[in-house]
Amino acid sequence: MKVVCLGAHILDVLGRPVPDIPPGQGRRTLEEIRITAAGTAGGTAVDLAKLGAEVVSIGPVGDDATGRLLLDLLDSHGVDVRHMARRPGLATPATMLPIRPNGERPALHAPGSMGTLTAADVDLGLVADADVLHVGGPDVLGDFTRDALPDILRFAAEHGTATSMDLLSVGRRELADVLAPAWEHTGFLLPNDDQIRAVTGRDDLVEAAGVARACGVGTVVVTTGAQGCLIVTGDGVERLPAFDVPVVDTTGCGDAFTAGFLVGFGARRSLPDAALLGTAAAALVAQGLGSDAGIVDLPSTLAFGDRRSPGVA
Repeated sequence: MKVVCLGAHILDVLGRPVPDIPPGQGRRTLEEIRITAAGTAGGTAVDLAKLGAEVVSIGPVGDDATGRLLLDLLDSHGVDVRHMARRPGLATPATMLPIRPNGERPALHAPGSMGTLTAADVDLGLVADADVLHVGGPDVLGDFTRDALPDILRFAAEHGTATSMDLLSVGRRELADVLAPAWEHTGFLLPNDDQIRAVTGRDDLVEAAGVARACGVGTVVVTTGAQGCLIVTGDGVERLPAFDVPVVDTTGCGDAFTAGFLVGFGARRSLPDAALLGTAAAALVAQGLGSDAGIVDLPSTLAFGDRRSPGVA
């Protein structure tokens, strides 16, 4: 399975547990600090590679030490980084995440070069050759999302490449108008519940998914945290529960779900079975620190899911 991950690639620095920020010059000793490749394109790329996909990443990075480290981390997991867009003189997108004892993850983010991607950075030959084009974080890519992304997604669809999309920010109501031209050529939209509500202005998740589907999205899969996920298609609505696991850090759970779902889709599983593989991947990530925690490979992820839902994975 060949996947192009286009969009937000971020270097995450995470520490846990952080019950509060010490006042003044105070100091707190943590159990763990990690640095990971993350973002709704970068984190998904790493998880896809771990699950056996052949992955190419395309996204903007600076020429700083942060960028070199991010590229090295992606490469160490087998992600092809030769097509990343280097931006001389600009900073690489990075985030500090003080993880609370209950797994919540407030974020301190510096976008750096995030909004500098252009159509010229995207090799359409790679898109045509891929099984899936996954767009991560179109809500933070600036003018690229309006000016270039709809044509790239249309090109992918015309060349038989499946398309998927996930969001990065919590979202804002005016984003629906910005994203609508891209949604027309999006096969799978995989936001979380807060994101789809904020973007569509609808509290009911089925109604919110319906707004995206009315714009052309084929299938909307909404992740709902501990409640699992919601699959909305033209044939109806299906709900899948989450696995009951001890939560260390929820960073990257959405990226892991997307990676598992896409691998399931690539293996021609039904949508519920693909979502179950995504749920297993997300549950593994939730038990460790960082967006790449827990997932080792596809066989162990399948075995993990099978122990919790026998006969499905």
